[in-house]
Amino acid sequence: MDKAQAYAVLRIEPGCTQEEIKEAYAALSRQYHPEEYPEEFQQIHDAYRMLRRREQRQHTIHPVTVAGTKETDSQSADINALEETELQPVEVNVTEEADPETSSGVSAEQELEEQTENPEQSEAVPQYDFDEVIEEEQREEEQKQIYFIQKALIEMEMLLKPQYCNKVKLFQEYFRKAEYQEILKQPVYMGMFAELLENSRLKPVIYDHIIDYYRFRGLNPEDMYEGAAKLYRVLDEKRGMKKKKTGTLQTVILVGAVAGVRAGTRSVSSDSGAGKLFGFLAVLVIVIALMFLLYRQLYKNHSGLFAQAITAVLLTVSQFIVLMGDFYAPLMGTDAGTGLAVILFLLGGVWIIGVGIAAVVKKLLFLKK
Repeated sequence: MDKAQAYAVLRIEPGCTQEEIKEAYAALSRQYHPEEYPEEFQQIHDAYRMLRRREQRQHTIHPVTVAGTKETDSQSADINALEETELQPVEVNVTEEADPETSSGVSAEQELEEQTENPEQSEAVPQYDFDEVIEEEQREEEQKQIYFIQKALIEMEMLLKPQYCNKVKLFQEYFRKAEYQEILKQPVYMGMFAELLENSRLKPVIYDHIIDYYRFRGLNPEDMYEGAAKLYRVLDEKRGMKKKKTGTLQTVILVGAVAGVRAGTRSVSSDSGAGKLFGFLAVLVIVIALMFLLYRQLYKNHSGLFAQAITAVLLTVSQFIVLMGDFYAPLMGTDAGTGLAVILFLLGGVWIIGVGIAAVVKKLLFLKK
């Protein structure tokens, strides 16, 4: 590898300072990890070592060519030693009529390679402390991790406050942030996160989301680091690690109710008393099941009062439409259908009023705090 190739590998311009060479090498070393890119890392390391050696050689050889005859005896001895190891290859290349600059460059590289392999023969050439660069990079990475851990914990403290703790979307966005992905699964962060959750009261769906993010289900806390095990135990106490199959149960209830209605309408005449009673109960069960499912879906991303308010409004509006169209009549007769629609309509209205009063009281209590 010649000097031009070395500059190209490090992606810098010829004539750069040693600080620029060092910064380029450090940046590329982070980008091309030796375990993942062994060939690229070796080329980067060779190019960096070559440019550093050429710089060291220039600092060492220039005093020989410029100093003259007024140097001390010790300097003269060093000059003679360098002349014996460096100038002799130049004389051989000149006799072969090679390019002086190219020959000198190759000789310098060969000579410096031998000096690296035999450091006792070239104590005058200073060596670059590679370990110091690695340690400096490690310190920077540690400081970066500490910064993001503190930032993530502060944001989590905000999410756990009453005005935000019911919003599932905010927690989902938090755990999707790219800048947090590296530190969210660090044992240090997980231990501090566990301390924040100890005094929290979140929705079950939020606890489930956290458990699923860390993939705690089926794991043994005894095999985890201390911080991870602490978070596991807090989540296990708050929610439990067994997945709750509420969605499946709700679907089964709804399907069973619909199937029961179909079977009842086929086997019982709507004109009979039993048929009217069955239709009345079937419609009531279906309406309650639908309202429950709607509330559960709204509750995932909104507060309980907001979910109840929307559900109550939809119940009231839907029953008003049913009342105007007399849609319950085929199942239970006109009188029974009208009576059920009126009852559900009134229940929806009372529900709206109750939710409104609860919201006002909650707001007043919050303002007093």
